[in-house]
Amino acid sequence: MTVKEQSQPVRNFRDEMFPPSQPTTLYGSTPTLFKQPRLQSDDELRTADVAFLGIPWRSPTPAGRSAMNFEGSLLTPSYFRNNSGAFGGYLPELDVDVLERFKLVDMGDADIFNDIGQSMRSVGSRVAAAVKADCMMLTIGGNSGVSTYPVLEAIAASGRPTAVLNLDAHGDNWLGEIDEEDPRTPRFAGTWARQILTLPGVDPARYYHFCLRGALSDREVFSRFTERGVKREHILTYRDLKAARRSGYDEWVEGLAGKILDGAAKVWICIDPDVLNMGSNPDFGDEPLGPSIDEVIEMMYQVGRAAGRQRFGGLSFGAVPYSATSLHIACFYFMLYALAGVAASNPERVH
Repeated sequence: MTVKEQSQPVRNFRDEMFPPSQPTTLYGSTPTLFKQPRLQSDDELRTADVAFLGIPWRSPTPAGRSAMNFEGSLLTPSYFRNNSGAFGGYLPELDVDVLERFKLVDMGDADIFNDIGQSMRSVGSRVAAAVKADCMMLTIGGNSGVSTYPVLEAIAASGRPTAVLNLDAHGDNWLGEIDEEDPRTPRFAGTWARQILTLPGVDPARYYHFCLRGALSDREVFSRFTERGVKREHILTYRDLKAARRSGYDEWVEGLAGKILDGAAKVWICIDPDVLNMGSNPDFGDEPLGPSIDEVIEMMYQVGRAAGRQRFGGLSFGAVPYSATSLHIACFYFMLYALAGVAASNPERVH
């Protein structure tokens, strides 16, 4: 190599597609996720691979521990972005830079209203715009419900049948339908997981629930799923996790990812942080007997790899407290490893 050749700047497609002058703050000093470019018009979605959307919805919560955990969850997207500022996309253990491999844009936050229906339409329209542009979705709540149902609705409309992997210690499948909700005081955060099973494009036989457990459940928690077409063997409890550890967790989760994606056009993942074991989740310890952070990281990687670029619909987080800094960091890893899995499946860019 000549001195002249050595002096030539290395081309960086990110700088070409998103010039350094493009804003990396949403407003004031609030940064975008991972300080990646802020979306300025929906036309830019056509050149992106990944779109991030904040969903600052707080559901009504009763007095007690849940109120303490969820109070202020409408602030979660902005705190989440602030905590992401120190992180890049390079994972030395995999030798891949996710943020160089995939172009990520921050769409800002969806508008939230006093009426649950209006809020869901707001979220759904933003997700639909990104899905139409062939973007993989990343979203952060707020409580589950508005931060989950309309996201899946938009993704499933574009990929039929759509598989669902829901990581949650609890069923969130109490009886109730959307048209029965009080628009100002909905119970949607506790009923949404059952309601999604009737969405067009969602195949209940491809719904997987990981690590259901604990004494907050009732005896009908299984039947409320199975009566809508979920296979009982797809509702995985702590006992299944324990057996997987004994047989070899990495091999088990790779096989599970293959089953989830078998015959599916898309996959959508939802993570409620209470799925994590209390010891792995010091800022939001909710239930014992759950998976560790590294076990969920491996699951994200394997599902992303099984899905690949064309079938990875998105990853959503619900019920994330705004103040849970260590939990936010875990969520960054879940995002990056899911995308790293997609990258491993697609060594060449396809957007």
